[in-house]
Amino acid sequence: MEFLLNPDRERMNLTLVMALLVNGRTVLEDFSWPSGAERFANALKEFGLEYATQGHQLVLTGKGFQYSLPSVLPCDFGELENVLLWTLASKDSEQLYTFIAPETAGDVTSGDVTSGADSASPLESAKQLLQKYFKIKPQIDEPGKFVFSFEPAEPSIRKDTSGSIPYIMRNRLLIRALVRSEYLTFEEKSPVRDQLTRMFQFFGVALKYEGRGMEQLSEFERRLMMAQGKKIERTQTTELSETRVLTAHDYFVPGDTSEAVSIVVLTAVGNVPKENAVKILNVDLNTSRSGAISCLKRMGVNVDNATRREKFGDVFGDLDVFPMAAGKRLQGRRFGEDAVASSLSEYALLAVAACFAEGETILRLPKENRTAMRPMNEFLAENLRKTGVEVGVYEDGMVIRGMETILKGSDFSAGEWPEVGLALTVLSLALQNDEPIKGADLVEATYPGILAKLEQVLVSEKTEEVES
Repeated sequence: MEFLLNPDRERMNLTLVMALLVNGRTVLEDFSWPSGAERFANALKEFGLEYATQGHQLVLTGKGFQYSLPSVLPCDFGELENVLLWTLASKDSEQLYTFIAPETAGDVTSGDVTSGADSASPLESAKQLLQKYFKIKPQIDEPGKFVFSFEPAEPSIRKDTSGSIPYIMRNRLLIRALVRSEYLTFEEKSPVRDQLTRMFQFFGVALKYEGRGMEQLSEFERRLMMAQGKKIERTQTTELSETRVLTAHDYFVPGDTSEAVSIVVLTAVGNVPKENAVKILNVDLNTSRSGAISCLKRMGVNVDNATRREKFGDVFGDLDVFPMAAGKRLQGRRFGEDAVASSLSEYALLAVAACFAEGETILRLPKENRTAMRPMNEFLAENLRKTGVEVGVYEDGMVIRGMETILKGSDFSAGEWPEVGLALTVLSLALQNDEPIKGADLVEATYPGILAKLEQVLVSEKTEEVES
């Protein structure tokens, strides 16, 4: 049984920005639109991006660094998309830009997971987000309208508790330095979601991205650090130099990691026919993004890399997933901040897997995400407790004590979080509930076609053969 996923939405939007900055055509193979990506492409049309579909290809034509600068900027996308668009505009610190209040709140997110509705108006939320990432000069600030210009100066770079730059800020720093022909360098301990960095390298940006640890130090440097009592830790250094032009390349956007993880979890915990082997094609295997797959392997899920392809500057491949052997259970594990940081979008799916695991599972959130994710955690825990599983929400994250036989549960709800809805859909199908969860339409809108794919996981291959 094979599954082809929607392209990863985040990587698709980064690719669209990259295609604008290319002087020429970028062709995406085996193409389909992930949720919301065509709307983002239309926003980039205002900057000069052209696109057309030709069969299973998307042909993108960029303007290079001489792209257009619209005077009215969008402000009703999610955090990642808003910051990408504003970063392109920030190339010009003389031009005045305007936000016009959107009629309804957009998909404003916390950066890693959807945070739900904001109590502030959409325009106020956009202004707060703008000032989080940029230095600006306000010109007009009135109901329904905000006019401003960008300051040439950069805000100070703040690293998180793991010693890395939050990935949306890292994307902003890289794009702004590129379009302004500026030199940029920084060092991190364990980067999360470095897809844009690798994309820059593939498209020919003058960028070095190198690991540095004990093996890279000279004997003198090692002795000096040891004499100073400093711990020698591995770090990742990014150095970007002036790049005058980007040439065209074909590219491929791999499948959505969250969709892949949902199929993996259901195969492990659902009532899946034992003869079923599931293959998931073209999954994004970038280790700074696909941490949830590693977490599930540690819990005992039988998932293997059937193929691994290093192409287009990154890593993707096919996954083989097998149902749990008779009498076997998942095992509870403790996942620290580093493991959870690369799997925040799959956090709720890891929690669902933990409900079926033997022992206690701890999901410890990175410090920077705890406040934003607390409402989602509370809501997720409320739903999981309907199965009789013990779930505790604490300041650092979540503790779950799994059960061998859990209650069927009912009235699961996605609330305002599609990630929660996807996880609870997996839970509901695993428990063989007849009714869909509340908010199934939100799940389907965010991950088109995923509900049918998940239902297909539970269908016996022998039944399929008889029906065909």
